Amino acid sequence: SPESCVFTQLLNTTSILLACCVYIRNLQIQKQIELKWNLKHKLKLNRIATYCGYFSCLGLDIVGNFQVSNLKEVHYIGAVLCFIGGSIYFIFQTTFSFHLRKENATSAIFVIRFVLCIFCVILVITTLIPAVIASKQYRGVHSKKFWEPADGGYAWHVVSTTSEWMLAFTQSSLVLTFLPEFKTVTIRSPVLKITHVHPTSGT
Repeated sequence: SPESCVFTQLLNTTSILLACCVYIRNLQIQKQIELKWNLKHKLKLNRIATYCGYFSCLGLDIVGNFQVSNLKEVHYIGAVLCFIGGSIYFIFQTTFSFHLRKENATSAIFVIRFVLCIFCVILVITTLIPAVIASKQYRGVHSKKFWEPADGGYAWHVVSTTSEWMLAFTQSSLVLTFLPEFKTVTIRSPVLKITHVHPTSGT
């Protein structure tokens, strides 16, 4: 359907933009760590955090391209990658905010991220566990897309679905907390070099 195509395109675009944010944030934290000698041991953690961020973006892309009505198993794998990978990524970023709160990040940003990360962890639990319980209790003969109270596990399904949307909103809010720090970042266009090619002198 056209709506499904629009949904897929939007998620594909969003996943690319978020991957760019993860890349920029990686460079920013790496530069901050290099300037702070007492934080050199955090470089490895920054790489791990970046991988988690990329996995989350990949999961979002999978969610958009493999919708639950077509390949639900792949869709669920993408959702797990997106939400769990994203939550771990933001926990790392909150940790970095604590260490760098006297530099780019303020104490207020750290507190906001800390509170939102707590919500993320809670919502991941209230999304996944009720979803498993609801699926086991489902007794309907029609598609789960039209889940009704009489089908069994409906209350757990509502809890899981509500938590999933709240989790998406919470992680979106965490992305927005990067804005104050990104204002201090300047990115220059990459320089292209071609080997074995020398400039010709004018005639």
